[in-house]
Amino acid sequence: MVGTRLLGARAFAPALGRTQRGLAAHVVAKAAGGGKANKSKGKKDEGGPYTATVKVPVTEFSLRANSVVREPEIQSYWAQNRVYESLAETNTGEPYTLHDGPPYANGDLHTGHALNKILKDIINRYQLLRGRRARFVPGWDTHGLPIELKVLQGMKEAERRGLDTLGLRAKAREYALDQVDRQREQFKRWGAGRG
Repeated sequence: MVGTRLLGARAFAPALGRTQRGLAAHVVAKAAGGGKANKSKGKKDEGGPYTATVKVPVTEFSLRANSVVREPEIQSYWAQNRVYESLAETNTGEPYTLHDGPPYANGDLHTGHALNKILKDIINRYQLLRGRRARFVPGWDTHGLPIELKVLQGMKEAERRGLDTLGLRAKAREYALDQVDRQREQFKRWGAGRG
């Protein structure tokens, strides 16, 4: 132990990698009484059964993802700096257009939408990285039975009976356009939409 204290973490150097050497230095310094104790901000060093054996490095990296705050910041950075648009405009290769096969505009997004949109976004970004002028054209299916059924499910029985075909189409149009806006924002939150 005396030799280890004199040599510090370098005594372990041949057998350990860079990260382990840093941890070894921390352990040696703490054992010698000269190092910082590994404490979280504002918390007391609680002496649990593993305190002497488990050493966690002291770092500025947050232990929480804090996605509620970080996601909007990242999205606004991409939107303000127009990263996607500038790549699409400045690339000199041949044009590449991907027309998105439309999801029905009849509710919130789900895993099927995620798989579809993320795969298409990967293809588009790959084309951008190859130097092509990739363009993504989103689309929605805003007519048909699925949307009409959603509208009818949201209505009371008496209201449904008094509804004619043109009234149903008007309500379906209003509902579909609202869903397109909602889905567009949800796709942006996923990082897979520019529409």
